[in-house]
Amino acid sequence: MAEFDTKLPVSGEKNHVFEACHHVVKALRASDNNLDANLRKLLSDLESHLLTFGIADTKVEDAGFSEIKERFKEAVKIIRSWETNHSTILEAGLSEVNQFFQALYDVQSVLVGFKALPIKTNQKEKDVYNQATVALDIAMLRLEKELRDVLHQHKQHVQPEYLAVSSRRKDIVYDESFVSLDDEVVVEASSHEDDQQISDFSNSDLVDPSVIPHIKAIANVMFACEYDQAFCEAFISVQREALDEYMVTLEMERFSFVDVLKMEWEDLNGAMRKWTRVIKIITQVYLASEKQLCGQILGDFESISTACLIEISKDTVLSLLNFGEAVVLRSRKPEMLERFLSMYEVSAEILVDVDNLFPDETGSFLRIAFHDLSKKLADHTTATFLKFKDAIASDESARPFHGGGIHHLTRYVMNYLKLLPEYTDTLNSLLQNIHVDDSIPEKTGEDVLPSTFSPMARHLRSIVTTLESSLERKAQLYADEALKSIFLMNNFRYMVQKVKGSELRHLFGDEWIRKHIASYQRNVTNYERSSWSSILALLTEKNDSVRTLRERCKLFSLAFDDVYKNQTHWSVPDPELRDDLHISTSVKVVQSYRGFLGRNAVRIGEKHIRYTCEDIENMLLDLFECSPSPRSLLSSRRR
Repeated sequence: MAEFDTKLPVSGEKNHVFEACHHVVKALRASDNNLDANLRKLLSDLESHLLTFGIADTKVEDAGFSEIKERFKEAVKIIRSWETNHSTILEAGLSEVNQFFQALYDVQSVLVGFKALPIKTNQKEKDVYNQATVALDIAMLRLEKELRDVLHQHKQHVQPEYLAVSSRRKDIVYDESFVSLDDEVVVEASSHEDDQQISDFSNSDLVDPSVIPHIKAIANVMFACEYDQAFCEAFISVQREALDEYMVTLEMERFSFVDVLKMEWEDLNGAMRKWTRVIKIITQVYLASEKQLCGQILGDFESISTACLIEISKDTVLSLLNFGEAVVLRSRKPEMLERFLSMYEVSAEILVDVDNLFPDETGSFLRIAFHDLSKKLADHTTATFLKFKDAIASDESARPFHGGGIHHLTRYVMNYLKLLPEYTDTLNSLLQNIHVDDSIPEKTGEDVLPSTFSPMARHLRSIVTTLESSLERKAQLYADEALKSIFLMNNFRYMVQKVKGSELRHLFGDEWIRKHIASYQRNVTNYERSSWSSILALLTEKNDSVRTLRERCKLFSLAFDDVYKNQTHWSVPDPELRDDLHISTSVKVVQSYRGFLGRNAVRIGEKHIRYTCEDIENMLLDLFECSPSPRSLLSSRRR
């Protein structure tokens, strides 16, 4: 669209509108339902006065006043032509737009002309001057409507897929038994992908760029006519409404402090995740675009541009900040750690954006509020992280865990820790001044990663050390030494596998992994010794009599039955570890039994041999399956 001249003539002193005229305009603004009728009556009166306007009393200034009268009369006709036209002036085309602004120029010229003439007591001259002022008010009302209509009709929306606030990760739910977080956690899109997505839209246009010159022309005219307040009120109203609609699109509700404090965890978790996403979009995309729009339209009035941005955004911004303030009043529970990390990380990230949005003193209250919230989130996140370790330490059991399997606490802690490397930089920053005892002494060398001895790495190893202590206490609840070893073997193996198969490896380090592999292998050895040493000793004969050999064979079968009945109800969930145990046990037991029978089967007699070597080998495969129906009792060769 071509540029057009919107600078109106102004007198040396400020134009004052007569009190009566302003009263009329205020009445017009207050009765929207009758606005068209009032406009029609006022304009008809103006035209009537012009038709009866006399020149009998004029002298030297007659010609000049007549010219002003004609210009005024034509300007009023142009303004009146838009009285019942509900379309925008912009839609009529460039010619109509220029004509309308020229009419405003002429009306203002009438007012300036009157100011330049000597003050007369002629009532008709006063009436025309007053009516010219009202005509200007009416034109301003029409421009205010034009502003609202153009902003509404030409607003632009961010793409729907960008607005989606969703997660592909299973929600973390915590209870006192740590039973909720299992191995079915699906990895969520990383925050780095979100950052790229947001940067792609950081220069979004909230209004069609083609109409910006028209809106700026409206601003210049209204400001020149000293209707800047009316312009700002209309502009702020429309843009604030657009921002409210945008928040609805983002599905971000406005919660009171009481709402947040009473919210169930499932709802709060979703709201916290959504807040993290929304506050980035609002500060880095929407308000950045809003500031750009304010600058394009009101760039010549910098302080007013800033004030408009603050008025448009403050209600929404304060509602988001209030949500964060309410969340930090909640108790510090382990399940909130990741959400707090996300909220703090985003709050710290957007501080630069906030400082750029509101650099002036007028916006300082918003800047300060953002910085204060970020500090509170930092403190609350750190406290929640440290309390997580305390919660692990205080988790006690009254009874042994069934089957010696992987304890809920182990699954919860390790799966939770797997989520934390995404926040490595944030946690290193929060924990850098908090000392913690570390199970791995610091080393240097080409094969040692610096990340292994970062503040976060030290704290994570300390958490796992606390978990190990808790598991050792839980293991003491088992009366059976072999089952105690199975329990520790399962849980230590699980910890090692979680570290080796994730980003935790770079934090825990190879030495930690080697140390804990050795630990669960010791438990494998302890299990074999506890379960089978005394049984295999029965197969060691020393020139025994036939009776003694038969007794040894019988005792072996009875002891094997006892082990079998118990250990088919034990659990080794890791299939690789279970196979290794089957092989290791089979090598020791089957080979010993085969050697015993090979040397003594004839002397013992077939009817006194309960199991063949194949029976023993097959039955050993049933161990650690938690099977409710032991196969041995069905396939035995009892006499």
